[in-house]
Amino acid sequence: MDEFAHYKLKIDAKPSMFHGKTVRENLTDTLWRKKIRAAILETKKHRCAICNYTPHINDLRRLHVHEIEEYDFDNGVVKLLDLDLICIDCHSFHHFKRSQLVLTDNQLANLAKHFCNVNNCTMEDYEQYRQILKEKRFKEIQEEIKRELQLKKPLGIKHNTDIKFAILGDIPYKDLVIERLKKKGVYYEYDNSQVKDKGLS
Repeated sequence: MDEFAHYKLKIDAKPSMFHGKTVRENLTDTLWRKKIRAAILETKKHRCAICNYTPHINDLRRLHVHEIEEYDFDNGVVKLLDLDLICIDCHSFHHFKRSQLVLTDNQLANLAKHFCNVNNCTMEDYEQYRQILKEKRFKEIQEEIKRELQLKKPLGIKHNTDIKFAILGDIPYKDLVIERLKKKGVYYEYDNSQVKDKGLS
């Protein structure tokens, strides 16, 4: 995928064992929308970090807070690294697999055009990117199956019940977020040696 490293907009495929598991879903609507989202809107100047789209002040719902994550397969941890502000089109492209299920053909075609505009590339480049990504995802799925077999977990079953979260980025209301996750019993704390050894800082 090195040939696409310069692209600003990319598909962000989440590993299947972490599907549907986010920090956001473990927080109250008040904490997420009224505090964290408000802080991100302010610090990011009401602008999409990818395509620079800036909606009218009355149309801010077109900007979404996007969780930037990494995944610790060994411990079943979603590591929240940062929060970004991106527009609805960039967000839909990030989560392209879901978008394919819920959007019309016309909306998907518009997403492809958005990809080309943001990345200053052709539709042929887009098709090549999608094809290479499919091949990469196929290999990742094989790796996931291998991991599940090594852990002796039944194939095809989501193991979401034991997924935990680590907050490694400097996000708004970080201490309050950690406190809420701890109360729910879903917070995972890395000790300093784990952070250094695995480059998690």
